[in-house]
Amino acid sequence: MAAKKEFNVDESLDRLEEINKKLAEKGIPLNESLELYKEGTMLATKCKEHLEGVEKQLQIINE
Repeated sequence: MAAKKEFNVDESLDRLEEINKKLAEKGIPLNESLELYKEGTMLATKCKEHLEGVEKQLQIINE
């Protein structure tokens, strides 16, 4: 069984940039656009959750 890969916010932000560029291209098929959009929204949500967790940790450290 493969080990679960730890979430990497930097890699996710890079992938979001790739997705954004791809979606900006002309002539991309609708199904591909939809899949990229779904992946992008999932990554954006995970990044937001991760960064909120980091913010909470920083608040605890600073108290």
